[in-house]
Amino acid sequence: MKYAMLASLMMFSIYASAHDGAHNSASTPEPEQYNYSEHLDIAKVIDLTTVEDPNNACGPVDAHMVYVDHKGITHDLQYKILGSACQNG
Repeated sequence: MKYAMLASLMMFSIYASAHDGAHNSASTPEPEQYNYSEHLDIAKVIDLTTVEDPNNACGPVDAHMVYVDHKGITHDLQYKILGSACQNG
């Protein structure tokens, strides 16, 4: 289930624009730490970033997402994703 949530969060990065007019750093709330038991109400992803490139990392990588829920409230979320540079063998 955790991997499905991570995969769905990463899928949003394909469709999210880097920045749009709705993103204003002055109105962005303090970052929340994501808990995998939470249900996220995501209407629109505004920004997705990672501290380091997950394609060059082996292990957890810090990620950050700014999104708007269906009520129009902007959320700033911090979470971890798994880097894909690990070799099996």
